[in-house]
Amino acid sequence: MIKKKAHAKLNLSLDVLGEIDGGYHEIKTLMVMTDLYDEMTFTKSNRLEIIPEFSFNYKDNLIYKAYEILKEKVGYDLPFKVEIKKNIPIAAGLAGGTSNGAQTFYALNELYDLKIPKSELIEISKILGADFTYMMTGGTKIAEGIGDILKSLRPIELENVLIINPGYGVSTKEVYQKIKIEEKRIDFSNILEGLYNLDIEKLNFYLRNKMEDVVFKMHPDLLEIKNKLRSFNSAALMSGSGASIFGIFQDKKSLEEAYLYFKKIYKYTYKVRVGEGFGSF
Repeated sequence: MIKKKAHAKLNLSLDVLGEIDGGYHEIKTLMVMTDLYDEMTFTKSNRLEIIPEFSFNYKDNLIYKAYEILKEKVGYDLPFKVEIKKNIPIAAGLAGGTSNGAQTFYALNELYDLKIPKSELIEISKILGADFTYMMTGGTKIAEGIGDILKSLRPIELENVLIINPGYGVSTKEVYQKIKIEEKRIDFSNILEGLYNLDIEKLNFYLRNKMEDVVFKMHPDLLEIKNKLRSFNSAALMSGSGASIFGIFQDKKSLEEAYLYFKKIYKYTYKVRVGEGFGSF
């Protein structure tokens, strides 16, 4: 039996620089891992079982796709049962599905003693999407290209972060189809300075997610959440393509006040921490 924690990530800003061949977009984003995670328990079995079943086709599940890639690589079947205690909302901009897939690569490698080096697992995981590169490694990183070129930064540690998810998902594909590329770039150096100094005013000036304009037009309630979070003296932003909005607070008192307010309205409200100790390593 192998137990894994599949952690959620946050985009602490996301710039979309342009379109490239194959329908992809060139991006630049600052990513960190949080202590919000799905609990995954893997055991050998005579057939593949994912418990509980997801609402979508299991062959679209990144757990299943990771299993298929490893099975093809080693040339024989690797049947297993995975029981998941889901804490990360689905299609929330927190990479919960990718995190589940990433931990499946690591778990099956251990469960079946495949002895595939970590660097090789990271390389083969890219077939499933550029964001696997980050979710297989974690840490404080800037991702560029299509999200697969990573640069490590001085660790960002945040003790008081609130995530609010409205209980529905947003299609990343649809957001990319509607997005308009701007010439103005996001100022990541000032964002990093604001994060390291926990300067809320500065962060609210510089934090930016180029997907927000599209998503907020589709879901105006998300803009209301963001503005309300700011009223509790936090630096607020949407993570990824949404629908989760997060707020960074200077102190626990402000965090608790906001938590009590949002928890009454939104079931998926989480107090989280950001740090190097969370994620895939």
